[in-house]
Amino acid sequence: MNCTNCGLLDKQVSPNYCLRFKKVIEDFSVGQDCIYFFKEQFEEGELLTPQQHLLLQNQDQRSKKMQGPMR
Repeated sequence: MNCTNCGLLDKQVSPNYCLRFKKVIEDFSVGQDCIYFFKEQFEEGELLTPQQHLLLQNQDQRSKKMQGPMR
């Protein structure tokens, strides 16, 4: 897990910008254990945009929010 491989990092902007934390990432060693790390995903051979990755992550988190232990 590293910011450079995270789908939420907008690499088109200089300096790199994290969409999850809405801040510029200058030191990539700081995000080694980020709980919001989201592996880059491809659709039809094309890398999804950081905004699409953020939408996917938000949907994933919302779907898990109401899950609890099964009784």
